[in-house]
Amino acid sequence: MARIPLPTRETLDPEMQARWDRQAQRGPVLNIMRVFMANPTIELNARKIWEASGLSPRAREIVILRAAATQQSSYEWHQHVRIATAEGLSTAEINAIRTWQSADCFSADERRLLAYVDALAIGPRPDDAVFAAVSEGRTPGEVVGVTMLITLYFQLARIMAALDLETETPFVGWQVGAG
Repeated sequence: MARIPLPTRETLDPEMQARWDRQAQRGPVLNIMRVFMANPTIELNARKIWEASGLSPRAREIVILRAAATQQSSYEWHQHVRIATAEGLSTAEINAIRTWQSADCFSADERRLLAYVDALAIGPRPDDAVFAAVSEGRTPGEVVGVTMLITLYFQLARIMAALDLETETPFVGWQVGAG
């Protein structure tokens, strides 16, 4: 159970109910969105950061899943397994993200992105070689977008862990399809 009570539509003021309704038009209102509704001055817009990264949906989900794995964020992993599957990643590819260094299913660019996630998970400043590799073929703005995407999901992982945020449905597991 979350450490704070998550708002329901009925507990929100009319302005926040309208925000709830907008989100509900796209599907179920997820617990992470309910967390942010507990403080109406905060509005998470991850989709803008998804777009700012300049990544394809496949590459974006690989990055987000790797960020979730490095932060041991079961909530992020759970949500983005579903999204990654919808974007065409296979179960085998999703499972390989956790051990990507020995996997052969990722392109050279995807491997550079995975290495960049790992470097940022280890410390705030990736070494010059990792940074140069992820920058290859990207504009400075896209490098900023990719960096923001990764660090956003690190931040969200911390929020979810601090608040004991639970998945809405049973956790898919770290090894997808194994159960």
